[in-house]
Amino acid sequence: MKIIKTKKKFLTNIYINNFFNINKIIKNNKKFLILDYNIYLLFFKNLKKELKKFNFIIIPFGENFKNINTLKIIWKYMIKKKINRDYLTIIIGGGVLGDILGFVCSSYFRGIKYCLLPTTLLSQIDSSIGGKNAINFFSKNTIGNISNPNFIFINYNIIFYMKKKEFLDGYSEIIKYSIINNIKFFFYIYKKKFLKKIITRSCYIKSKIISQDYYENNYRTILNLGHTYAHCIENNKIKKFSHGKSVAIGIFFCYFLSSYYYNINLNILKKSIFLFLKYNFYIKNQLNFSKKMINKIILDKKFNNKINYVLIKNIGNCIKKNIKKKQLIFFLKKFYEI
Repeated sequence: MKIIKTKKKFLTNIYINNFFNINKIIKNNKKFLILDYNIYLLFFKNLKKELKKFNFIIIPFGENFKNINTLKIIWKYMIKKKINRDYLTIIIGGGVLGDILGFVCSSYFRGIKYCLLPTTLLSQIDSSIGGKNAINFFSKNTIGNISNPNFIFINYNIIFYMKKKEFLDGYSEIIKYSIINNIKFFFYIYKKKFLKKIITRSCYIKSKIISQDYYENNYRTILNLGHTYAHCIENNKIKKFSHGKSVAIGIFFCYFLSSYYYNINLNILKKSIFLFLKYNFYIKNQLNFSKKMINKIILDKKFNNKINYVLIKNIGNCIKKNIKKKQLIFFLKKFYEI
């Protein structure tokens, strides 16, 4: 059993491989379960009798359901079943479910207790940590808040039930953490060491960064490494890209952009390329350059007529830099010529 204790009281302790002691930690008699539909099919379909002991609702899987209509359905159900502050809401599912339900629970009765049991690698090491909750409204994650669950429980064994795509979506974020963190962790995952330790370390890295800048005023923005460009790729309507592949391309655009401002270590760059290619990530975008893409990037990270971008000076040394629109267009065009 591993517990990652956070420094500040508004962050959440993370219990890793501690499912056998879950009842000792969760002392509420009244529990409300919210299940991802895929998780229900995998683990709960044959436990219908046991489920009847709880108030529970099953939510469809996917980004398409991350909207205001899903919020209404859940709120109506909670009111109908008289869910109140005496209940602990237990959310079992991936990152999309966590995003939606974190917003539901933090706004229902001005905030009720809830805990997360993330079931994808991406949600375990990334989206469950830090309290960011949101729904999509005209664009991705436009309406939301920052509110932490009371507990987070992570079970390594769920990895064996993941589809390859779900695993890769999470692993691209792990590679990102290694670039942000330090050279030691970078080489640890480069040599493909023990995955359980990699997950634990990734959770620790994100928790540590967030504890220093909870409301994302400055330092926390380094977690956006590769994501500004990745969001444009991931949300395009021409060709579907997974989150993992989008982040991989986004990080390599950051390397490309950083090379114009800083002296990038070529050996580290080669190892970064190898690390992504080893997991079949693209490092070259397969979309055509367009004005729509520029506008999406500007909307995503624009501030005072400049675009905030996280650049890589070296492994363990990523910084935020304001880049003018004309400069960014120039670099994007060059990137597409590679």
